[in-house]
Amino acid sequence: MNNSDSFFEELVDQPYPKKPLIHLALAESQPSVSQILLQEIKKDNRWIPDLCSNYQQLEQTITRQSSDLILLGKLEDLNWLEVCRRCLKQWQNLPIILLVEQSVVSDFFREWAIARGVHDVVSIHPQNVHLLQKSLVHNALKTLIYASNAKKEPVDQAFPLVAQTNPDTLTWEATLVALNRLTKYSSGYLGPLAIGNYWRKSHESLVNLHPSLEYWQVDYQGQVSCPFISEQIAPLTPEQLQDVQTWVRAFLKECERVIIDFSQVLQSKAISVDVAKLISPVE
Repeated sequence: MNNSDSFFEELVDQPYPKKPLIHLALAESQPSVSQILLQEIKKDNRWIPDLCSNYQQLEQTITRQSSDLILLGKLEDLNWLEVCRRCLKQWQNLPIILLVEQSVVSDFFREWAIARGVHDVVSIHPQNVHLLQKSLVHNALKTLIYASNAKKEPVDQAFPLVAQTNPDTLTWEATLVALNRLTKYSSGYLGPLAIGNYWRKSHESLVNLHPSLEYWQVDYQGQVSCPFISEQIAPLTPEQLQDVQTWVRAFLKECERVIIDFSQVLQSKAISVDVAKLISPVE
């Protein structure tokens, strides 16, 4: 008897409406990864996987199949944070399991991701993919059973993790403007190509520990963008602002390899209040 069978045996006398087939919306755009996952999922005939490679397909699948669970890997058009935000806004009770390729999932990242709405974080590294079945049962199916398959209606409600307005933080638009002003100030000393390289290098070094930085992108000349900024109604949370400040400090440290005390040089100039807030030390 496998883990799935033993779990169902434990609940055989519980009063719940049995649903023998569970629809899984598998959000994964990499064919080499999705095929491995499908092969693993289909080892248990209770799971019905529906493969999606972009967000439009995911949305259509959830609506059409009345999906019971999202397995969230990599989509070709949106990062996992944005997918999670949209899904939680539209389907409040739909569990999400985040799939990551790292062989080890740190407690810090797991707790950070769960705080943003996912039900669990599971490694799909080749040495761990066999554990997916256990996660499906113990972290998702149990919730579905005791929730009595609650009807998943679109919810007219703000993303539950959005922070309230805080005078000590910044709006997304103000943060974007401040980051690009910092690029403009810095380019006058080091040139746009060097600044672009420093922004990208510091971003790459931090994004695994500070996943909210995935919202921000930088081109080769240091121009910062945020593809989803039009959908960000609330200001940055304190944690998101701190992540940006950490990124800025790492960027300035790269600049200081060329110009000593570069941050002090910038602060001695007539920089904006918002730029000064980003340069401020992270407490």
